[in-house]
Amino acid sequence: MELTKDVAYKAIAEFFSVEKPFVLFGTGTSCSLDLSFGMPALEAHLRTELSTGLNSEQAAQWQHVTDALDARTHDFESAMDFIQDDDLTNRIVETTAKFVAHYDSKYAYQIISGAIEWPAGRLIRKLVETLPETDRQLHLATPNYDLLAEYSFVRDSIPYLTGFSGGFCRQFDWSEAKKAVRFTGKSLAKTRQPPRLVEKKHIRLHKPHGSLNTFDVDSRVVECDGWIINKPDGVTRAMITPGTAKYQRLHQDRSRLAEYDRAVADHSSFLFLGFGFNDSQLVNNTFRHKLEQNQCPGLIITRDFSPQIGRWLNSCPNMWVLCKQEKSDYTRVFNSKFDDWLLINNKELWRFDRFTQDFLGG
Repeated sequence: MELTKDVAYKAIAEFFSVEKPFVLFGTGTSCSLDLSFGMPALEAHLRTELSTGLNSEQAAQWQHVTDALDARTHDFESAMDFIQDDDLTNRIVETTAKFVAHYDSKYAYQIISGAIEWPAGRLIRKLVETLPETDRQLHLATPNYDLLAEYSFVRDSIPYLTGFSGGFCRQFDWSEAKKAVRFTGKSLAKTRQPPRLVEKKHIRLHKPHGSLNTFDVDSRVVECDGWIINKPDGVTRAMITPGTAKYQRLHQDRSRLAEYDRAVADHSSFLFLGFGFNDSQLVNNTFRHKLEQNQCPGLIITRDFSPQIGRWLNSCPNMWVLCKQEKSDYTRVFNSKFDDWLLINNKELWRFDRFTQDFLGG
């Protein structure tokens, strides 16, 4: 069966008209601004930084990683499974954080001041504006360590929660964090009624892999913006880098994933932005059940198509992908119910701002 433009546009429009989606955005959202936020740039940096200063066991583990990458038998995520040494894992975490923090600080004020725009900012703003009055929260999740999304929310005056509350050094407690977007509303009825608890339209941002501003202090996870660049001695970063050690750390503190898991389970529509489907911890069996077995609607907007995306599309009949054509910057669209790609030869709809303008009117 041939996929036509009318059919594709109708399906994408219906995706946004039926119910609000759970949004999962990946490094592609940041790479649209600077490729230094991507895994290839991080891999190159780690190769340089870890070329010296390792003991024999650490050097052997790191050699396994680089050999696998050079032989193309593994991608960066799976190759990092060779790292088992705790000290080497901590060094990778710290090296990664410093690298990402450099570029994060480069764009922080530019985004907050409006000099530049976070690529997905306009799309997210439109989704928040159109939230139903009966459900005034938009769930977003990301494996990204950077804070570009948060800077964008500040610029657009969108309240957002990350699960932390407090002052300079914020504590991880979703129950307390939720109070920041709640206020007492007056009843419109003429009869006496108790005040209503109302929520502002807001974002719940889930970062189960941690962030540049999350740290372990006295066996507690805290959030502190003041330590992003200069971390105090004795404080470790609560960031989960690729590899087996990532899953060990996640299972040590399941609270980092509990709210994320609950949000995924509560949704029946899923939007993926710049996400490559390499992270099996985030796109887990719950996603598989929702998209494959329950055939919930899904939409992927990304620059580049990948084999991992192809595998998900083939098993999830209600999932669509919108990405760049192989030989041009124009758009192609695919859904497994149809025989071939639809080529749109006059628009770059994989760019989030242009997609938003065409489909969401913003």
